[in-house]
Amino acid sequence: MLGLRTTVVLLAALAAALATAARLGSEWNRRIAQYPAGGDLLAGQIDFSIGGGFDGAADVYQKIVDLGSLRLSEYGFKNFNQDILHLTYKIPTEQFQAYNAAYGYFPEDVRKLQQWRDDARQSAYRLAVKTGKNQAQLNAALAAIDGLYQRKLRDYLESRGFRLEAGNVTRIDMPQVVRRNAPLLKPIALVIDRVATQHRYQSMDIIGAGLSFVQTGLRYQQPEDVWKGKHTGAFVPPLTSVVLGWGNCDSKSALLASILSNWAQMRMIGIFMPGNPVGHYVMGVLQIPDEGDVYVEYQGLKYVLTEPAGPAWLPPGRVGDETLAKLNAPEGYKIDQFF
Repeated sequence: MLGLRTTVVLLAALAAALATAARLGSEWNRRIAQYPAGGDLLAGQIDFSIGGGFDGAADVYQKIVDLGSLRLSEYGFKNFNQDILHLTYKIPTEQFQAYNAAYGYFPEDVRKLQQWRDDARQSAYRLAVKTGKNQAQLNAALAAIDGLYQRKLRDYLESRGFRLEAGNVTRIDMPQVVRRNAPLLKPIALVIDRVATQHRYQSMDIIGAGLSFVQTGLRYQQPEDVWKGKHTGAFVPPLTSVVLGWGNCDSKSALLASILSNWAQMRMIGIFMPGNPVGHYVMGVLQIPDEGDVYVEYQGLKYVLTEPAGPAWLPPGRVGDETLAKLNAPEGYKIDQFF
């Protein structure tokens, strides 16, 4: 449930965690913040300290509360139109736990599928010997079992938010994640839409409002690859990012895409850049680029890039120097078409 707020309440209990986030934020400011020609640092709005904000403004804040049976997250942030937006997201804890439980895959589930395949192959071999099948017939039976195993594995991973790529490599299925989460993030879109209607925003202003939220309203934090025995792909699904108040580059990109997907005219792509030790993820929005905007062409159309990671406060069309280097690296990049 979302609404506009005019007061700020920050929990003292968050002080230690937010101080850690400030250290993470300063590192990412250094890595992806852009320096305009005038020399002013275009950096994050929030210093994540108690009472901190953009130029001392108390309207810029994050408040994360666990009320036992209810999770409550409140945010205040400034967009690139210099308007302050406030939003609140509430979700029953039981629903939030069920949402989190549905994402990520367990190695033991994969091992069970592998055991099924191995047992089926052994049974096929014994049956071939018993019935006098030739080698070609046995090979065909084994190939059918392997094909069924691959389908079962793909179906399982898809149900957990992943996809199976060439070489049996698992990767987050970003388009699927965005489609599933768009309805859940509609309340946030409604808040942005009310402000957009009031101030007569154009489409790029709406994109900028959502971008400001994920860049500066949420802390940057890298998830663990494995959490309580479950493989996460070092990814936090969109609703979890909102409830917990943090995410990394791909988590924030999925969140931004999920929010913006509630506008029918929005067309977006995700861009994954491999790297060592970790890759990077940004998002592109179908728009006519202004002079100086960074964009990529996909299927003959131009997508203006956004840098959701934060905490650098970078408008649509601006990305960090490190992102530019990765885009131009020999490894290239992969594109996920969200809609």
